[in-house]
Amino acid sequence: MIMDGKNQIQTIIGKATSFRGTIGSTENIQIDGKHQGELVTKGNLYVSETGEVEGKAQADNLLLAGVFHGEAKVNGKLEIITTGKFQGEAEMSIFVVEEGARFQGDCRQNKK
Repeated sequence: MIMDGKNQIQTIIGKATSFRGTIGSTENIQIDGKHQGELVTKGNLYVSETGEVEGKAQADNLLLAGVFHGEAKVNGKLEIITTGKFQGEAEMSIFVVEEGARFQGDCRQNKK
């Protein structure tokens, strides 16, 4: 994910940070630490290699390089890169899984 212009990260949960609860935003969010709960953003969600998300997430696009357990509802593209691990239920318009990435669960493609 290119981090300039429309894709610039505005909110970061740091590598040494663990957060439990609900996050609501209209901005792009990057998770480097751990988040447990619900996350809803009208922007993009990036879970880095050190990031872990457990719960429900809703975003425009989701780029997963870390770990995600739960339910993801993505308006656009869900992309799991080589280091990413997804377990749960996913709904998206576009689904990309790179070689070496892991996906275990159910996925449903919505109409664009």
